[in-house]
Amino acid sequence: MRRYWFIIFGAALGLLVHPGGDAFAGPAREGARNQAVSPGGASKPGDSATSAPFVVVIDPGHGGRDAGSRGALLVEKDFTLRAAGMLAALLARRPEVKAILTREDDTEMTAVQRASVANYNAAALFLTLHADASWRPGARGPAIMVAAPRRPPRVAGEAAQAVAFRWQRSQNIHLASNRRFALNLQRRFAAIRANEKPPIRILAVRNLEGVRMPAAYVSLGVISTPEDEARLSETGEEDPYITALAMAVLKFAGLTEDLPPKPPAPAEAAPPESSQAPESSEQPESSETEVAPPESPRTEPDASEAQNAAPAGEGR
Repeated sequence: MRRYWFIIFGAALGLLVHPGGDAFAGPAREGARNQAVSPGGASKPGDSATSAPFVVVIDPGHGGRDAGSRGALLVEKDFTLRAAGMLAALLARRPEVKAILTREDDTEMTAVQRASVANYNAAALFLTLHADASWRPGARGPAIMVAAPRRPPRVAGEAAQAVAFRWQRSQNIHLASNRRFALNLQRRFAAIRANEKPPIRILAVRNLEGVRMPAAYVSLGVISTPEDEARLSETGEEDPYITALAMAVLKFAGLTEDLPPKPPAPAEAAPPESSQAPESSEQPESSETEVAPPESPRTEPDASEAQNAAPAGEGR
């Protein structure tokens, strides 16, 4: 009987310490409880004031010794780095989105290193940008690839549970999200040029193997085709394909599809003007006429001295 009294007393003490019944609330419940709520009663998606930003990792394909495909004048590794910077600059106009580049210069990276950048930053989307080559002379236009479902190879001596764990953590769990993003991007690319619908290929893409979030391989054109190479070489920040890619990211993040105008460049401050008159480098011309010193006042002799003075020519 005494034991039951101890149980009742312990339960009552727990209710006193945690009156809200959150004695075993984990980090997820703590985050939900501390999340700010909009005046309408629900938090807005992507609101930078109430939630964490949507993190997208943009991977410029190739780099360093790996130059990628080559055209007559354009190299893939240089184009992907420039296109990734333009896409990141567009997304930076929205404070709810945080864009991270896997490389910011001509650096060689492995597929594992690129995936590690996305996994370490807990990205919500991974995009690797390319400009492929083709042996077909008339090949042109962008293409989209997503990972195909496949079982990871089993390492010698690896337990079956470990293989199943890697299977669950691979791109297989993001197939539906990958397809949703790819279809949205395909529709936007198709609207740029009439009768040009970019294909969606489901392949075992090595660049996406180790990524633990929805991912897509986006080829913005065929660099080996002169027509596409000319278009890729003229790609700017307001390029329709770069803009369509940014809009697809905003749509996937659940945000409104609008981009604020580009902020004006800060004006250079003018050097402060000096209050002193500028010194003239020319020396003043010297005057040939010299000013004579002032004459000393002349005193007139007294009358007695004038009388005693000997006339001129006489000696005393």
